[in-house]
Parts: sequence; structure tokens; C-alpha cells
Amino acid sequence: MNRGFHCSSLTMAVYKGLCLCSLMWIVSAAERKEFKVTCLASEDCVLPCQFRSDGQGARVMWYKKKAVVSCTRYGNTSFVVGHNSPADKYKGRTGLFADQVLEGNATLMLRNATPNDEGKYYCITMTAPSTDESGIISLVIEAPIREVDIEFSSDTITCSAEGIYPAPSLTWSTDPPTDARLLQNKTKTQKNKLGFYDIRSYLRLTGNVATDHTYICCVSSDTNKKTAFLRHEASIVTPAGGGVMISCSLPHTILQSFNLTWRFRRSGPIASINVVDQKSWAEIWDKWKPHVFSNFSISSGLKLHSLKSEHQGNYTCEVRTPEEIYVTWTDVAVTEDSQQYTYIYIFIILGLIYFLILSYGTLVILGYKIVGLERRARRQAENTDEATESLNTE
Repeated sequence: MNRGFHCSSLTMAVYKGLCLCSLMWIVSAAERKEFKVTCLASEDCVLPCQFRSDGQGARVMWYKKKAVVSCTRYGNTSFVVGHNSPADKYKGRTGLFADQVLEGNATLMLRNATPNDEGKYYCITMTAPSTDESGIISLVIEAPIREVDIEFSSDTITCSAEGIYPAPSLTWSTDPPTDARLLQNKTKTQKNKLGFYDIRSYLRLTGNVATDHTYICCVSSDTNKKTAFLRHEASIVTPAGGGVMISCSLPHTILQSFNLTWRFRRSGPIASINVVDQKSWAEIWDKWKPHVFSNFSISSGLKLHSLKSEHQGNYTCEVRTPEEIYVTWTDVAVTEDSQQYTYIYIFIILGLIYFLILSYGTLVILGYKIVGLERRARRQAENTDEATESLNTE
């Protein structure tokens, strides 16, 4: 039974004796056989340790350099004095198989491993009559390249990968091939506090590099490598309410399993196709269903209709395989409906013509009325003159 991690206090002399015993064991263990254990980062590591047990009680201690990894008592350990607390970075991350310790199994479980955990570990077991010395466990941590992201912006292509160990490298190339001196890039590798490496590279496009090339970014480490391909297709212009057909670059060899995802502005997906063992199923996201033709397939590209100004931007097709990613980048511009403006212009012109005609007609009518009034005025004046002359004659 595990009696916990609390041991009685030591006198200074006993404590020094215990430390000396531990150091002597480490020196002795350095001459023993070394076992190598390889673990994947962020997963659990099992460090084996077997010892001779009397089935009554045992104290199990794990060390890495001068740091205490684990110190635990099991069964009757009245013969043991003192307790060593684990270092802060190991607290809550270690455990033993409690039901197997008194059977001679002191194997350590190290949870959520990181590159900082890499190194040599020592196991000390104490039973009533003796102290058992295990071999050295050399722990190697690997964090393979999981994803490589590649994107295009203005005149720069960015390629990046994160959470890798050991340190990766990155190279650029094109298809068709380009003189390497024209592939001007800036690559930066950083190590985070957990020991993982992040790598990012910026490739500046120059006038000497053809825009219709496929750009290839390869990230590799000691454990694996992954390659990203990016092709920037010619921009497409369509009027509002119209439709477009956007192409997608596919691997030269169609694999049995891969994923194809269409995205708008590198954010949420538009549609996707998953292929597993040559069986496929497609999905279109609800907000895009009014704009995606129903015959959506791998080879036909993405066919959109009834586009609005809000649908203007970059569209990407991402094809992911276990080792590669293919990205096709296409910019789509949605212009206002020119026919609609034509009708507006026609209505405006007709309105102006109508206004001019109406104004001209009004002026003509007013002219006739003025002329008529003038004639009446003359007639009245003439009649008045005649009447005056007649009266004078009489």
C-alpha cells in the first residue's frame, strides 16, 4: 500500500548520510549499463526500473542529475528515515504502478513529456535489508513536424511550423525550378520555454521570379519532414450576382486518404471533402450553401454563384496528405452590376429629356399666350382709338 509522500524529519547527520549514499549510488550507476527510452512529446513516458523486493516495504526514489523526480514509500518502511520532495517541474506529473511496487516493479510514469525532460534518470530502491541499484535510463524526446502552414500576402510567401524537437531546418524551391539566388528569404528559428522549436520563413517574390510557379517549402528534422506547395492563380473578376469557378491544385498521385478544404480569407471553411481508403464524403457549411453549386467534387473545383461584394477576397484550396499540403490561392473581385448602372443612366437621361421637352413645351405655350395677349391689347387699343375719332367727328 502506498503510504504517501510524508516521511519523518531527519537529524542532520542521518540526512548527510542519505545524500552521500545517493551520490555513491549515482557514481556506481554510471558504470552500469545504460538503457535508452524514446518518447513522443506531450505524451506519457514509461521509464522501467526493476528491483529485488521482500514484499514487505520499499522506498522508491527517482533522480535526474541533482533534481528529485519522485520519492515514494510503499508498505512497511519503518527502516527508512526522511523524504525528498520532487522538484517543482515534476510535481503532479509522475506516478508509479502502486499495485506492482512490492512485486519489484518501480517503473516511473512521466506525464506530458517535453524536450526539457530529456536526459539521464536514475532509480534507487530501498528495502529492509538492502539498497538496489538500477541501470541508467537515457530519455530521448521527439516532437515530429505535425503541420506546415503556407500562405501568400502581397509580394511575400510565409511558411511556418511549430512545436518541433529537435531543431528543424527549412528550404525553398519552385516548380519549374528557379535559380536559388532569386529565392530571397529570411528564416527564423525560436526555442520556447518548454524546449520546442518554432520555425518561420518569409520568401520575398522578385520580378525575376515567375508568378505562375509553384512555390515549395520543405521543413525537416531528425524524425520526419513535411512539404508545403503553394500556387497563386490569376485573379478573377465577376459582377455582383454572377458566378466563378475556382481551380484547385491536386497531388500528382491521388492517394487513398487525404482531406480537401476550401476556405475564404484563410478563416472558416466553405466546403470540404474527406477521402479515406478511396471512399469520400463532402460537406458544405450552411452559410455557403446558397452560393455553392450542388455538384461539388474533387476534380471540378469550387463553383460559386450569386456572389455579393462581401464575397470579395482570397479563396484557398488546401489538400492535406500525411506528408504534404497543397495550397491554391486565388483572389476574387466582385464588381457592382454594370447592367444595373446602365438602366440607371438610361432612366436619368430619359428624365432629363422629359424635363427638357416639358420645359420647352411650357415655354412655347407661354409664348403663344403672351403673343395672344399682346394682339388683344393692340385690338383694344385700336378699337379705343376708332371710338375716340368717331366722337370727335360728331
